[in-house]
Amino acid sequence: MEHRNSKAGRKINFRSKHEIIKLLEEYEITRNTISVAAFCKSHGVPSGTFYTWQKHRRQGKYPAQGKFIELSVEESILSSPPSPTFFASLCLGALTINLHQQVEADYIGSLLNKYKG
Repeated sequence: MEHRNSKAGRKINFRSKHEIIKLLEEYEITRNTISVAAFCKSHGVPSGTFYTWQKHRRQGKYPAQGKFIELSVEESILSSPPSPTFFASLCLGALTINLHQQVEADYIGSLLNKYKG
C-alpha cells in the first residue's frame, strides 16, 4: 500500500489491484457478520471508495478469483450398454471362464485346478 499526502493534509492510501481484490473477497466471506461501515473502518478504507471497488468488480475491473462457471447438462439418451467383448469363452458345465485377452495355457490350467478344488 502506497501512502501519499493530499493538499488538505489528508493521508491517501493507494492500494494495488491485488490488495483491492483481497479486501473485496474478505468482505464477501464476512458480509453476514459485519456491516460495510465496520469493515471499512477496520481496514482504513472510506466506504465510498469501497462501494466504487464493488461497482468496478461488477463491471469486470476486479475479477473474482476461483468462481464456478454455470454449466447446463443435457440428459443423453443411452442405448443398451455395450456388451463386453471376449477374446475367448470356456464353458465346462456350470463353469464359464471369459478371457478378455490372450493368456498362457498354464493360467487356464491353474483356474481349472482352483475350480476342481
